[in-house]
Amino acid sequence: MPLFLYESSAGSGKTYTLVQAYLNYILKRPEKFRHVLAVTFTNKAAGEMKERIIRALKALSRNEG
Repeated sequence: MPLFLYESSAGSGKTYTLVQAYLNYILKRPEKFRHVLAVTFTNKAAGEMKERIIRALKALSRNEG
């Protein structure tokens, strides 16, 4: 599995980029979702990332994405 590192300043879209990369990876390889590690430096950012992933998956399940 490849290793990606996203590093940039606050407010630059890291969470958006991580969510898109995660969704792209797991939608192509659903069996690998448990093998992805996404690290953030705050609980707030981790929570936001989780919410965005869940919201995107729900939208896809309803054919909205």
